[in-house]
Amino acid sequence: MKKSLTKKRLGAFVKDENGSVTIESVIWFPIFAILLAFIMNISMVFFNESQMLRVVQDGNRAFSLGRLDSAAEVEQYILTELSYLDVNLNVTSAVAGGLIETDLTVAASELMPLNFMTGAFSGIQVGVNAQHIIEF
Repeated sequence: MKKSLTKKRLGAFVKDENGSVTIESVIWFPIFAILLAFIMNISMVFFNESQMLRVVQDGNRAFSLGRLDSAAEVEQYILTELSYLDVNLNVTSAVAGGLIETDLTVAASELMPLNFMTGAFSGIQVGVNAQHIIEF
């Protein structure tokens, strides 16, 4: 009699589908969380790149209008304006042929807010370049 009762319980357990959604969500949830974290990191890299481009263009424009006096002042302006990013920025400005050209580079992994999968981007540099005609 005990064997038949155990077999009935085992059979009922095997046929019972309650909780199957819970198991699927436990399997899929980490995949979605990883995907969202990856998307957020990449999105912030592109967002910060657009912010860096705007600041570089502002600095070049200020020099081309005579508001800043030297390429060194342009570099300092850019570093000051982007200090909120708290990353290691490499800025070089040069004046040649009636143009000011500024290059800005930073490691992509430094622009990511989540410390997640940054090793995959350790060798990638995000670069911004802008040129303006000197008008003064």
